[in-house]
Amino acid sequence: MGHLDKNALNSTNRDQGETNHAGLISRRKLLASLGAAGLATIAAGALPGIPGTGTAYADVLNDSVADIPALLAYSRGTNTCVVVADPLRGGIFSWASSGTPNNGTVFAAQGGGVWNRQFNGAFNVCWFGAKSLADSTSAIQAAFNAITRPGCVYFPAGDYYISEQIILPAQVVSVRGEGQYVTYIRARPTNKILHAMFLGTNGDTMEFNSLSFDGEGNADSAIFYDNLNHTLFNSLFITGTSVTGLHVNGWNNKFINCQIVANAGNGIECYGTADSNNNVSLLCSEIYANGGIGMRIGNGMNVNVTNSTIEHNAVAGLIVYDMKNFNVVDCYFERNGKSGFTYTDAQNPSGVNIKSDIHLLGSGGTFIGINSAQPLECVKISGIQWTPLNSAGVNNGGINNTSFVFSNYLDKVTIENVQCYDSSKADALLAIWGNGLTSVVKGPVSIRGNSLSTVQLKGTDNGTAVNGGHYIDILDTRSKNYYDPNFPGYQRIAITSGNLLKSQQRFCGYPAFELTNGTEWWGHPIDAAAQFPELKGKLIWFGAWVKSASGNDVRLVTLDGAGSHGDTSTPGGNDNWKFKSILIPVGSGVTSIVCAFQKLGSGANGQVAFPVMGLVGASLDRFEIGSDVPFRASSSPNTGYWEAGETVRHSNPTAGGDLGWVCTASGSPGTWKGYGKINV
Repeated sequence: MGHLDKNALNSTNRDQGETNHAGLISRRKLLASLGAAGLATIAAGALPGIPGTGTAYADVLNDSVADIPALLAYSRGTNTCVVVADPLRGGIFSWASSGTPNNGTVFAAQGGGVWNRQFNGAFNVCWFGAKSLADSTSAIQAAFNAITRPGCVYFPAGDYYISEQIILPAQVVSVRGEGQYVTYIRARPTNKILHAMFLGTNGDTMEFNSLSFDGEGNADSAIFYDNLNHTLFNSLFITGTSVTGLHVNGWNNKFINCQIVANAGNGIECYGTADSNNNVSLLCSEIYANGGIGMRIGNGMNVNVTNSTIEHNAVAGLIVYDMKNFNVVDCYFERNGKSGFTYTDAQNPSGVNIKSDIHLLGSGGTFIGINSAQPLECVKISGIQWTPLNSAGVNNGGINNTSFVFSNYLDKVTIENVQCYDSSKADALLAIWGNGLTSVVKGPVSIRGNSLSTVQLKGTDNGTAVNGGHYIDILDTRSKNYYDPNFPGYQRIAITSGNLLKSQQRFCGYPAFELTNGTEWWGHPIDAAAQFPELKGKLIWFGAWVKSASGNDVRLVTLDGAGSHGDTSTPGGNDNWKFKSILIPVGSGVTSIVCAFQKLGSGANGQVAFPVMGLVGASLDRFEIGSDVPFRASSSPNTGYWEAGETVRHSNPTAGGDLGWVCTASGSPGTWKGYGKINV
């Protein structure tokens, strides 16, 4: 940008009169001659449309013209400074012998040289010919292209149309308007759809502030960046796009006081390059009435959604994947998921429609699967007001929300202080994909202080149960251990090969039993009809501490009358103890549940200790291991390793017989003597 050399101007134009300069007009006389328009142009050194941001660099002005065409036709003679009075494109210009015209801040001068606009601060699109209520594509693009070093493009109040996408060069660091609903940019192409209204490839340390975008169904997105970092999106209103209102892939980006409303597709998208969408924040914003996902977030870490409203988004409020440390705090959710998102896998080829507000996925994308290289972990959802579908007199055809949170991958997740406006309109607080091949509870899940705490499974497992039920902890959930630890009373459930023996090993002092080679299932039935009817219709978990050598494993299996379910174990033990469990949905008509153990692989026997069956929500920490098991049998043991002092009570004592047996010498099976003679 050229600047007027005041000393040179004064040295070449001296003389007399009121200004003491021959042929010059004083600033006072010039302002008087320009009238109100001219006064608005240069009074107090301000430029039109950006009060206080531009400064004139001369106290003495040579001449004035009405508009830019007059400037182009102006014969300057010896004059080196001209005022253009046009309130949109006008300003103060100084002459330079060379320069490159750009039709906004630099114009070709009659007779050679150029006129340089004198200003500080932003490049005003109106200087380049942009007009409200008119196609301003060329002028807007010219304003962006004119910036050759980090600079700002400014849109005065108005309604600007574009017919082509605007390309944002990397040197543009700020795009500002007068405010939401004050500065509008509308997509008005002819017989085509714009990929984006504003398209950038790379950017860093940017700002988009106080603008409204309306795609009017003619643009896939309002702002689209494949790589944008350290950027603030402040006070934006985006509506009318077809695919996504705002797509940004990059780190350290913030969305503050934005309204992303009534877009046909998604509201905001932050995903793309692996490990790129880090330190992303959505604060005090409203994402509502979008036809897709309110916000799709993936491929990063430390993402925070705070003090925002996520409402009436047809597919879901938030879908998150491949993310470490994701937090949703102090937000309002209402009636998201009316159309829902349909997930499929090999066991559910026809798809299951999920109508949940927040989807937490472990697949690395918006599909069901487990990708260990792109996990989802450390999630906090806290302080939420949730209004489900059908609430407050709004009828969604009687279809409830599936849940507030849906997931196929739960690892270190906290869901707390969620207030459900009408819990009768939601099937559960948390829904878990029910196929163990594509779903897992990987780590602790803490559910506390919510007005609704129900957990359910969705989808068919086709015999493969979801692992990790023992990690789920729901405050105030109480459960007994429904599984009898008396393994001498276990039955052969299926197959015919293999045996069940008392083991010489212990886990934390707790006696273990072992499964020999074979495919036999060993366990016992749980009476859900008369003994434990409270289990009907509930989600429960079954697990145990297991130990197996390399090439072996112990599999957990269940049989509930409707079919068998097992964990996803393959022979891959490491000779260390580990706790494993599976989730079991108990049907309301089930009368008996069989939970059993099966050895996989060949070689050393598989070890099992401390079997547990409990209600989901009573985590493993709720159950004390202890060291003694009240063994019962119809006779003294004749297999397995028993230690001196261990006892087995008679399962059917009779008068004149023994109350039980005690091992007096350790061994396999050891030496046994009766004790506690029962009087006749």
